[in-house]
Amino acid sequence: MDLNLSESQTILRGAAREFLASECPPSLVRQMETDPKGLPPEVWRRIAQMGWPGIVVPEQYGGHEGSFLDLLVLLDEIGRAALPGPFFSTAVLAGLTILEGGSAEQKLSLLPRLCQGELFASLALSEPGLDFGLDGLTTAAATSGKGYAITGTKVFVPDAHLAEVLLCVARAGRRKDGVGVFLVKTANPGVSLAPLETNLRDKQFEVIFDGVEVGAAEVLGGKSGARAWLGPALGKAMLAKCAEMVGAGRRALELAVEYAKVRVQFGKPIGTLQAVKHHCANLATCIETAELMTYRAGWLVEQGLPWRRDALRAKAWTNEACKRAAALAHQVHGGMGFTREYDLYLYTGRMTAFAQMYGGTRWCLDQLADEMGLVREA
Repeated sequence: MDLNLSESQTILRGAAREFLASECPPSLVRQMETDPKGLPPEVWRRIAQMGWPGIVVPEQYGGHEGSFLDLLVLLDEIGRAALPGPFFSTAVLAGLTILEGGSAEQKLSLLPRLCQGELFASLALSEPGLDFGLDGLTTAAATSGKGYAITGTKVFVPDAHLAEVLLCVARAGRRKDGVGVFLVKTANPGVSLAPLETNLRDKQFEVIFDGVEVGAAEVLGGKSGARAWLGPALGKAMLAKCAEMVGAGRRALELAVEYAKVRVQFGKPIGTLQAVKHHCANLATCIETAELMTYRAGWLVEQGLPWRRDALRAKAWTNEACKRAAALAHQVHGGMGFTREYDLYLYTGRMTAFAQMYGGTRWCLDQLADEMGLVREA
């Protein structure tokens, strides 16, 4: 197993870092917190021109046909820059789901526009009391006429206000565990959006589906038995979020080390104090181990080897490592790190918030126990 970046991935990382350093400074991230759309139009236009939304999409659908590791490298840099906007919701959540389960006609209809940055889409999965996964869904799609009527409430749907299409995950079919993914236009009657207030000030929404009618052609893959292919799509999205968290953690480490070098106390930089050195070393260990586990799981995906257990381990570890790393970064900074005028919160806020999303630690460990045939804790 070789986890070193290839030449093309090294070039991709360098180009992404240079672009984001120039076009996505912390001041822009703060500006987008209060912007109604949360989308910097010119930055998104250039991102689309560079082909980022279609980085893993096959060429026949307008993409660059890159590898899954290419996507992780890119998201690592996106996390390091705290890039606002709909990249994750559109390119990862929606894009990977369409790639995994869409019919040839659906891919031809949706993916070229997505790759060009013209189509915004998002995944409506989480429900009140249900974070991730496909068990316990209450949103239901009942057969109605020539299609389905969807009823239920979804929460923490990212960038729903920008999305033209939502990929709504709902119970469907006669079996209790039947699951379908439905292409629902946000303009359809019965779809209502309500913004949610979050610590990150990002664009998360509650979406209510009140008897929303969709045709049979809007069932992703043309059938309601989506569990088999949706699980892998969600697993890849989970790893993608790990990469974004690692990037944010790397920037928090850089800020902590820089601050330890210039903050003088007791007549010398605090970085010369052993306790502060330990904090920085432990912070680096957290981020580097999370990076290793994330890229190992990504390598397994790319090689076509069994990867689900490694993905669950990676997300569980990255969650806890990033929470500890965030605390250490704030300890190095002291009171300065808690002010919104300082950049640190842009990264530590994401590290801790993302630890609760797309697979919290307890959920990952429960899933891992099921995979290994172990008995869960009560």
